[in-house]
Amino acid sequence: NIDSALFQLSYAALWILVILHSLVLLGVVGIVYQFKQSGSIPSSAELAPGIEAPEFSATDLEGIAISSTQYAGRRTVLLFVSPSCRECTDALGDMTYLKRKAQGNAIVICRAERDECIRLTQQHRLDVPVIADEDNRISLLYRVILVPTAVLISEDARILLYWVPSELEEKEMEMLASTTSLSQHEDGDAAP
Repeated sequence: NIDSALFQLSYAALWILVILHSLVLLGVVGIVYQFKQSGSIPSSAELAPGIEAPEFSATDLEGIAISSTQYAGRRTVLLFVSPSCRECTDALGDMTYLKRKAQGNAIVICRAERDECIRLTQQHRLDVPVIADEDNRISLLYRVILVPTAVLISEDARILLYWVPSELEEKEMEMLASTTSLSQHEDGDAAP
């Protein structure tokens, strides 16, 4: 009887552990799914608008040295993508729009091996510098978690806005408000 009772108790305890473990796993999956669906980056991960953009230097796929300091004085957009990302294909299709928002200055940061980035560049006929961020060094500098993510950098090398290119229309008003707010602050016109 005691053996039977211990067996039943351990069997019940095992099932309780399995159920608890499953609930935790479902919670984690739900959080990941929410981020993927919303396309949003946790706000604690983003660099705050108005702070200085991190400097980087790398070689693009054509062997040309690229440095963030080359873009000083010009609004620039960094588009972080991955060849395996379906949404990134749509974002790359919006390059004309992105370049217009950044006054023609755009850099694609491809989070993959060089060969994959070359195929991606050829497939989309990209006419902007493309950097293979094989070690995610630039992604980490800019705290980019999800792709596609665009980072708009102001003329004075400050972060203006992070956004997911599929949400361009929704974020456009936010971007314009941010730009206006920052320029007013710099001119001293904004209230303290």
